[in-house]
Amino acid sequence: MEREVWIRGAMVLSILALMVLILITPSLLGRTSTELASVPLLTIGMSRNESAFIVNLGAVVQAYQYDIVRMTLNGSDPSVNRTYEERDTFGFHVWVPENVSFSVHVYLVDHVGRADQRRNYFEYNVSARRETDSQDRTVMVFTFPFEKDKKDTVVRITRPENFTQVIPPRGTLP
Repeated sequence: MEREVWIRGAMVLSILALMVLILITPSLLGRTSTELASVPLLTIGMSRNESAFIVNLGAVVQAYQYDIVRMTLNGSDPSVNRTYEERDTFGFHVWVPENVSFSVHVYLVDHVGRADQRRNYFEYNVSARRETDSQDRTVMVFTFPFEKDKKDTVVRITRPENFTQVIPPRGTLP
């Protein structure tokens, strides 16, 4: 009976070990999986002294080079309104004054090594503003006016936490 338990345990462990090897083999050979690596992440937080929002775009898993990274900001202060675009980059960040309500539109196109592969593009919209709660704490308020699945959602995040959102793929480009 005890021998059977050991044999079954060894079989389960060997299956788990094989699954781990299957997952890490591409990176051991120098080829990382571009599907998971290319998924971008939008992070919006505040500086330590709460004088500015920090809007950051980058990859979820590891540094990943995108063909295009574009961020359009529209704010209650006209000086914030602009579009930032970089090509062949790993991501970037922008500072927005803390007293400005603003919306962010992000657009990224992933980098593909071979010319015969289609490229994914990612896109997302969010609006942000700063409030102070009844205990005099800074609260970041996020709404999603252009996202169908979150149209009436309001997210409130108290400092020092940050808003993080995986940017979903929206389609492919030739």
